[in-house]
Amino acid sequence: MMRRGFAIGICCLLLLVMTGCGRKTPVVPPQAVVPLPIADLQCVLDDKGATLSWTCPVRAEDGSRIEDIRTFAIMKSEVSFASFCADCPIQYPLLIPMSGEGVKPGSKLTYRDTDLKNRHYYNYKVLSQGGWKIVSRDSNRVSFPWESPLVAPVGLKIDVADEGLTVSWQPVRTRLDGTVPDLPVAYQLYRSDDGTTFEKLGEPRAELSRIDSEVTINKKYFYQVRAVVIADGSVLPGEASEIIAGMPRDLTPPAPPHKFTVAAGHDGVTILWESTEVRDVAGYRIYRRPAGEKEYVLVGETGRSSFSFTDTTLPEGEETFFYAVTAFDAAVPPNESVFSRDIEFRRKARPSF
Repeated sequence: MMRRGFAIGICCLLLLVMTGCGRKTPVVPPQAVVPLPIADLQCVLDDKGATLSWTCPVRAEDGSRIEDIRTFAIMKSEVSFASFCADCPIQYPLLIPMSGEGVKPGSKLTYRDTDLKNRHYYNYKVLSQGGWKIVSRDSNRVSFPWESPLVAPVGLKIDVADEGLTVSWQPVRTRLDGTVPDLPVAYQLYRSDDGTTFEKLGEPRAELSRIDSEVTINKKYFYQVRAVVIADGSVLPGEASEIIAGMPRDLTPPAPPHKFTVAAGHDGVTILWESTEVRDVAGYRIYRRPAGEKEYVLVGETGRSSFSFTDTTLPEGEETFFYAVTAFDAAVPPNESVFSRDIEFRRKARPSF
């Protein structure tokens, strides 16, 4: 019986709607039971079709609460580019019923439409029905032109920038049907934390690369790109590219330490320096080279809170040495500063007896 009643309700709703322009105004039911018209109908496009979304009415025309929305009718207009008339009234010959059984007032509903034809204009409205002849007024209208989607961008590449990622790709020049778009092509970048759910990153741009600086160091990010054209205010996305992943790194090394002194002791040579005023310093590395040589040799490493080092490995036979110190940060792998200025140490001559 419920199915039969639902079918009868659908038929009545379609009869009311299909009379279209010039239809006779139906008997106006009491305002207390007529749902308010849907006012937030929206449409999101991708390369496969359109997704309509709206909110189930909560109130009746008189402001009282509505508890029983039985049916929704999606009104669809389809006109080819060749037959389109900008000044003509829009006719809605296509009606798609959708059950409202079990839908709570205020909840969000969606309808997926992939039955779209190349080079056609589409318009949609939605009506809600609360019972026998209790039909809302028309919702707001959403519209868009539809053409064969653009092919997917290829050649995606990620370059690690300083605390960011640069994503680049090759230009798109054709649609899936082989035609060349007659509108400028832009590109929409998408980002995901897990490689499955992607969100738009900014707005479409004509450039073939994009820098993502809103990232966390050493966290993996996933990216996709779609070529799009903007027609009559609608963004028409093409096919999605392959997924590419990258991890941003800190590539900026800290400054080297300064203000050195060296002192000879019983255990060796002690090098002292002042701390660098950089927060991300993780430690220091001490280098040594004999006079007359250009290459430094690493002789030790300290933590960030140590500002001295004692070299106990002086080679025999050499009298003069030069020391330099670098600072490194906590990046993986760490970034190391340039050498500090070098400081000279001369071994004291041993007394002869």
